[in-house]
Amino acid sequence: MNKKPIETKNAQCLISLIHFNPMKTFFLITVYCFLTFITYRIDAQQVLAISDTMKIRTEPLQAIVPRELPQEKQYVDLGPFYNFSLSEEIHGKPGNTIALQAGINYYNGVKFDVRGILQLASNVSYEKSHIHYPDKITGIPVNSYADSLCFLHSSAWESEKGRNVVEIYIHYANSEKRKLTLRNQEDVEDWWFHPEKSIFPTNAELAWEGSNERVKGLGHTLKLYRFTWVNPLPNLEITSIDLVSSMNDTGYMLYGISCL
Repeated sequence: MNKKPIETKNAQCLISLIHFNPMKTFFLITVYCFLTFITYRIDAQQVLAISDTMKIRTEPLQAIVPRELPQEKQYVDLGPFYNFSLSEEIHGKPGNTIALQAGINYYNGVKFDVRGILQLASNVSYEKSHIHYPDKITGIPVNSYADSLCFLHSSAWESEKGRNVVEIYIHYANSEKRKLTLRNQEDVEDWWFHPEKSIFPTNAELAWEGSNERVKGLGHTLKLYRFTWVNPLPNLEITSIDLVSSMNDTGYMLYGISCL
C-alpha cells in the first residue's frame, strides 16, 4: 500500500487551509513565527545566563594596583593571580570588606606585598557565595632563594579541625619539588574569627586583626594569619609555586608570600 510522506500531507493540509481562509492562515503563521522567535531567544538568554554563572572567577572586578618594587624578589608577585581586589566586597557579600593598605607593609614584624586576595574553591564555596573559584593555581613565579617561605593567609567556611585545606607545591631550579599541606585550625583558620567557635591555628601567628560592617554585631572579628615554612633546600633557587585546593569545606585565601 502506498503511503504519502508526512511532509507531503502537511503541505497539502497547509494548502487547503490557505485556500479556505488566506487571511486567517497568514495571521496564524505570523503568530507561530513570533512565538518561535521568542522561545528561541529566551532559551538563548537562559543558556548565556547559565554559562555566565559557570565562569570561574580568575580575575578581580576592580583593578589591582601595580607593584611598588617590581624587581624585588623577596615578595612573590601574586598580582596576576588575585581574584578579589582589596576594595571589593569579598565573596559578593554586602559590607564584607577588608581594610588592608595595598602595597608592601609590615604584618606583625614581617613585610608582605599585599594588593588583593586569591580565593580557591572548596566543596561549599559556590553554595556559600554563588561564585565559582579555581580549584588550583599553578606556575606562580618565585625565582628566588629562601631560607623560609612566609604565607599571609586565612580561609573561609568551616570544616573539622585537622582537615586538609590546600596542598602547596614548591618547585626548584633542579626540577625537584616539595609538598606542603596546610590543615584547618592547625596552620590556617577562617578569617571570620568567633571567640567561642573558632580555634586559633597552633602552627601560625596572628598577622592582622580588624572588622567590617558584615561581622559587626555577629560577635566575629577579622583575622589574618602568618605561617612560616622552613625551606629544606635553601641553596636551591625556588622557581615557582602551585596551589591546589583539597576540596573539603574550607576554602583557602592567600594575600601574600615573602621569601625570608
